[in-house]
Amino acid sequence: KSLEGTVWLLIFDGSGMPASELAAASSTVEQISSLLKAGNVATGVRLDVVDGTPALSWDHLSGRPLAQVFARVAEEGFPIPVDNALLILEKLSMALSAALAVDVGGSSLVHGFLHPALVTVTNDGEAVVAGFGLGSALLESLDDSAVRERCAPYIAPEVLASRTPSRRGDVYSLGAILFQLMAGQPLPADESQRADAISSAQLAYEDEPVPDDIMAVMSRCLADRPEGRFSSVADFKKELDKLLYGGAYSPTTFNLALFMDRLFRDDIEAEEKERLHERELDVTPYLRPEPEPVVVADEGNAAGGSVGQPKSGGNKGLLIGVGAVVLAAVVGGVFMMSGRSSGPPPKPTPTAEQLAAQKAAQQKQVEALVQQQVAELMKQREDEIRKELMNRQQEIDKLQKQLQKVQSSAKSQAQAKKERERIQKQIEAAKAAKKKQEEALAAERKKAEEKARQALATKPTPVPPTPAPKAQQAEVKPTPAPTKPQGIQENQFVPVTEVDTRPVILRQEPVVWPRAAARSRRHGVIILSATVNARGQVTDVKILRADEKGFGIPEAAMAAARKYIFKPATKDGVKVKSTATIAIPYVFKPQP
Repeated sequence: KSLEGTVWLLIFDGSGMPASELAAASSTVEQISSLLKAGNVATGVRLDVVDGTPALSWDHLSGRPLAQVFARVAEEGFPIPVDNALLILEKLSMALSAALAVDVGGSSLVHGFLHPALVTVTNDGEAVVAGFGLGSALLESLDDSAVRERCAPYIAPEVLASRTPSRRGDVYSLGAILFQLMAGQPLPADESQRADAISSAQLAYEDEPVPDDIMAVMSRCLADRPEGRFSSVADFKKELDKLLYGGAYSPTTFNLALFMDRLFRDDIEAEEKERLHERELDVTPYLRPEPEPVVVADEGNAAGGSVGQPKSGGNKGLLIGVGAVVLAAVVGGVFMMSGRSSGPPPKPTPTAEQLAAQKAAQQKQVEALVQQQVAELMKQREDEIRKELMNRQQEIDKLQKQLQKVQSSAKSQAQAKKERERIQKQIEAAKAAKKKQEEALAAERKKAEEKARQALATKPTPVPPTPAPKAQQAEVKPTPAPTKPQGIQENQFVPVTEVDTRPVILRQEPVVWPRAAARSRRHGVIILSATVNARGQVTDVKILRADEKGFGIPEAAMAAARKYIFKPATKDGVKVKSTATIAIPYVFKPQP
């Protein structure tokens, strides 16, 4: 076995953490994660409870929690450029805007506890948000004075009082993060001191006030009364876009990536080496059950104790209250904390079960090669047939609509019956043709699989050597190195859950909304799935969610998405084709 993946892990083991409330939110967190699909939202989110301690995990993206970015900036006196600060805020607002499209108990999903420890700024210049579904539970931790001191600066006054997440509360949290991005320090935990801190805010490490246009947006976000703020994050993002693309600022993911590289160069290189080492590590010996601890008398401890591995408590990583996250590896579903050891134990002689498992893994590898070759052989033909099938389905839908019109028309009964029979025959013929094409596609795929298997059968398949008896060990000759299977090809499609690095937006295209949409008074979000090739170009766009399907709104969003430019996904160091999720919120207000 080897490491299957890496996750960010946030352990809630400090004083004041509402363990029972967090544990109760586990199913809600995972359900929200399955529904909320957007480019700036953490994926693979789980909340597990181990020995009574809750821990939140999500898929690892190379980067650092925003809390660590703030700490490193303060340590080095190296301010976050204004353009980069605004871009980070835009990424966060995109995540929170996408969440508003998810219905939870009849209400739009809000975060409720947006804290820098729950935000990851990636080395590629992106930012993702985790912790959706935990807001109410985490607000209960504010009764602890230490937690309140560190978390209250990011929570709206009315939310601190009521412990109830809200749309305008999320707007306040964004404003609080914007304040720290600009000023280099968080808002005061004492609410009575915040107004003075906001009005006198200056750019970090510079003797200049925060620019007026940014100050106007920030002050509105941080209004003491909820009604004085933007009504939602989507409303806030519209105003933020005017700042970002109005000409005064030039934010780019490339510049944010350069900033992260400058700030964490040594850490990035060390992490890459460590992950490379972990990929080559055989973790099977570590997964064996540990021997039972031996209980002995302890003269220095009246209660006695157990001799064995000491319990790790304080070194698990800083909590959300302290503002840091620890990295963990996932091995067959088991969380392993990152750590140092004196070296891996010697590899044991493989057992019969292990040999069987190796053989099964090789058979699985061969099957993957077959499917890869089939995909290459069938790609063009499948695209052609799928296009024909879509046309057939559209024809069937059109005929069914005609049939409905005939049934509701005022024609005589005889005429209506004759027309229904005619259309019904056309529908049956179209369905039969569609089925025939599907069968032809299946037959071609089966033939391609047989061809691929025959081709692989002519190549030697590596089989694990059977261990010889002890008396003959010296006479066993080393077997030749097995032939390596064909690797990943450039522009080969790889599901986004299997790539090493995901597509990253390099250039966004502004949406040109139709005039009818601009007058529609509609608001919501369009969530799209874009297929991105190895050159970073969008080759296909599909709608995952559309709050409004009229006024040309989805079509305009899709047209803009097709012009996006990405840094392509990679797998084993090769640029591949994969998918990316794009969330495009919109708010149309009547023109004055």
